[in-house]
Amino acid sequence: MLVCYVSGHGFGHAVRVMEVVRAIWSIRPDVPVAFRTPIDRWLFEFNLDGPFVHDLCRLDLGALQADSLSVDPEATLRTYAALAARKEALIAAEVDALAPCRPSLILADIPALAFDVATRLGVPGVALTNFSWDWIYADYTRDFPAYAHLVEDLRASYAKATLLLRLPLHGDLSAFPLIQDIPFVARKASVPGDDVRRRLSLPRHERLVLLSFGGIGIALRAVPPRLRGVTFIVTEAGADSAPPPCRVVSIADMSAAGLRYQDLVGASDAVMTKPGYGIVAECLTNGTPIIYTTRGRFAEYPCLVEGIQRYLPHAFISNDDLYAGRWQAALDAAFAQERRRPAVAVDGAQVAAETLLRFLGA
Repeated sequence: MLVCYVSGHGFGHAVRVMEVVRAIWSIRPDVPVAFRTPIDRWLFEFNLDGPFVHDLCRLDLGALQADSLSVDPEATLRTYAALAARKEALIAAEVDALAPCRPSLILADIPALAFDVATRLGVPGVALTNFSWDWIYADYTRDFPAYAHLVEDLRASYAKATLLLRLPLHGDLSAFPLIQDIPFVARKASVPGDDVRRRLSLPRHERLVLLSFGGIGIALRAVPPRLRGVTFIVTEAGADSAPPPCRVVSIADMSAAGLRYQDLVGASDAVMTKPGYGIVAECLTNGTPIIYTTRGRFAEYPCLVEGIQRYLPHAFISNDDLYAGRWQAALDAAFAQERRRPAVAVDGAQVAAETLLRFLGA
């Protein structure tokens, strides 16, 4: 059995792990998979076609946020310190839960304690990520040095990993003893844009702009006026961020139409977002222009902005303009650029799958 520990910080960690699982199943459909994560089962059911085990489990925290664009460093460190104080009990509980399943491999993106669990079980523990929590928290502890011990504790757990599959646009991952670089892991649209519009009854002759601010969303202080020739779309998770008029596309809508989120990305003329690995990689894979804003204090942000500016048609919008509904200038700037799909490798899921299958004895 392959056991996957997935951070609950947004959906991007889960999305890329699922892409790797799908690649594994394309080679070995008989590999049993279990997910242990704070993320609800629906996301996995929506994205995976094969059978899997799902258990709610939290071994890390991520960053505490009031919304997608605001991070509270002190609250993040204080809350993670309370979780870390239960480290031994959490590890022991996971070992007890997994021992009867006799897992062959643990894949983690990127709860550090997963590697303690793998060590206790005597199985390989492989990481998949472009950043780790020791790096994120190290920035916060510059202002709150009383929590510096958390960074060293995280690094000690990451040091137990058998291997890190390091994604592009990465930060400092020196805590891991052995690193293999792999290409981007991202989902490519499988349905042509015109067909996506037809299936969802979206306007054929207007520009589509997908608002993508994760499951937390943003609270707009004002909404933009009706922009001529532009239709905004948003999924249920971000419905609170939807300016009227805006088309809310539900999970049920997508399922009934035979679509997944990456099909919306591919069909859109631009995506408005805060930079996260998942949405940046999917815009890159589908050649979709991106309109991005700042996302609070998060060390990964400059790495992703560098990737956006290198690979994609893009425009920047300030938090003030975003919240106030002053969107026209950023939209015009993005629409004025030629859509292109950069010549970068996006087969990271297949590369990761082949590596993981070697650990699984395939």
